[in-house]
Amino acid sequence: MGILDNDTVIVDAILTKLGRNKLRLGQSLGITQYAFGDTGVDYTLYNPNHPSGSDSYGSAITSLPMLEAVPDDDVFMRSKLYGIGQRGIQNFAFVDLPDGLTRTIYHIPKGIESTAIELKPRVYSAGKEISANNFRFTVLDMRGLMAKNEGSSVTGTAFNAADIDKRQLVGTSLSLNAQGGQISRNVTRTVNIELADGGAAPVQVAVTVQKNTAVDDPGAGSS
Repeated sequence: MGILDNDTVIVDAILTKLGRNKLRLGQSLGITQYAFGDTGVDYTLYNPNHPSGSDSYGSAITSLPMLEAVPDDDVFMRSKLYGIGQRGIQNFAFVDLPDGLTRTIYHIPKGIESTAIELKPRVYSAGKEISANNFRFTVLDMRGLMAKNEGSSVTGTAFNAADIDKRQLVGTSLSLNAQGGQISRNVTRTVNIELADGGAAPVQVAVTVQKNTAVDDPGAGSS
């Protein structure tokens, strides 16, 4: 990742292999969709008490270095900006979890099993819950985990697998658990939750998974 020069207005783009091939052939890129994000922006720097007046309230934000584009939406587009061009909108909808944005899959003592957690997101706008369609749950790393939603299940591989397995499920809720005897160390999982139609700002959930690789030593307590 690099830092771009704030003194120059530029567009930093990374083309796919298909896009580069089109340029090579002199063809149009045919871009029909785009999205905006504010990853890397620290809004806590907004200062309504700035001595230079209202024109400088956000000067610390606009002076932040611009991040160079990277070809991974899970990294660069973690904080997407939503809306379809409406004017005068004061409150856009956002996804939230009433049970909190940090959850733990606990190890059951004296065994190799764990307790499942259930993620039940809600959509809010102007402080009120509104009706929503199905959510898209993205588990960035499914190794050693099990996910279940609306009667179907997805199981990842063990933690010693070589590849990172990202899975997506769609529904109103998601049950997530650790496979028995597979977790050899404490790790943190991040679950991205979005509305399937992209109509509300998403939220990220940090899920900590306790190890469950062996039966506990009676004298050592639970893991």
